Amino acid sequence: MKKILIAGGTGFVGRHLVSHLIQVGYSVHVLTRKPSENTHSGMKYFQWDLKKRYIDINAFEGVDTIINLTGENISAGRWTSERRLELIESRVSSLDLLYHYVKEHTLKIEKIISSSAVGYYGAYTTETIFSEESENGNDFLAHICKVWEQAAQQFESLGAKTIILRKGIVIGKDGGIYAKLAPLAKLGINVSVGSGKQYMPWVSLRDLMMMYEFILVQNDIRGVYNAVAPQHITMNDFAYILLRSFGKTSFLPNVPSFILKLLYGEMSVMLLQGSRVSNAKIRNFGFKFHLDTIERSLTYYSV
Repeated sequence: MKKILIAGGTGFVGRHLVSHLIQVGYSVHVLTRKPSENTHSGMKYFQWDLKKRYIDINAFEGVDTIINLTGENISAGRWTSERRLELIESRVSSLDLLYHYVKEHTLKIEKIISSSAVGYYGAYTTETIFSEESENGNDFLAHICKVWEQAAQQFESLGAKTIILRKGIVIGKDGGIYAKLAPLAKLGINVSVGSGKQYMPWVSLRDLMMMYEFILVQNDIRGVYNAVAPQHITMNDFAYILLRSFGKTSFLPNVPSFILKLLYGEMSVMLLQGSRVSNAKIRNFGFKFHLDTIERSLTYYSV
């Protein structure tokens, strides 16, 4: 049974990925600050501590692939100077520590799949469709993604195939934007914000799980890939289809931009801005999306 080490396996995406990989036959080692004694079949917890620069070396036993999902929740609070530093360090320090252990202990890691986000291209609304070759943006979100990716790319120097997924908004039932907005939509409340014309790059949780599984079995894959669905939608599109998935309509106006700016400060750009992002590179490699429209995805998760 092939073993995979997951850093950040206790978050929204991580929990589902651990479960999915076990279901398809992998054995999973999960790094966590507080290891649980309640291990499950196919999964073991191992302790790590970023501040103390410590990882239980047993976590790497039999492992040839690392999946990195670490990083403080970027939307959990205002971007104060202290918070900005936390957001960056939580992403970079975790990869630096993993790299240090692999290098110092001469561990044979063949592949690492690390996270990034479509925020790499910058938080603004244009008609440009960004691809993996597009330039890095010039705002805080873009900077986070750039240093995040640079930290992951260190593994190439150790001979590990490095794959970076620039994820869109992940649509899943028990977390992320769906869990926050679905209860409002069920009440017939319009969840769109600002002009509503900003694009919203997204991916269904199910397709994201399948993408990880796909990448794990590809021997010659490496580099950066956009993890976004084929369908380009705006915030207004999302709000309308989310309401309709619950048999609702709404005549309420969009939440005004100034309210979000007052509530969230600079962080509001995550909701108020967005551009289209291409997934042609991963599709050309052979990956097929199943929940490829927002209608299919929201219907799937509203059942």
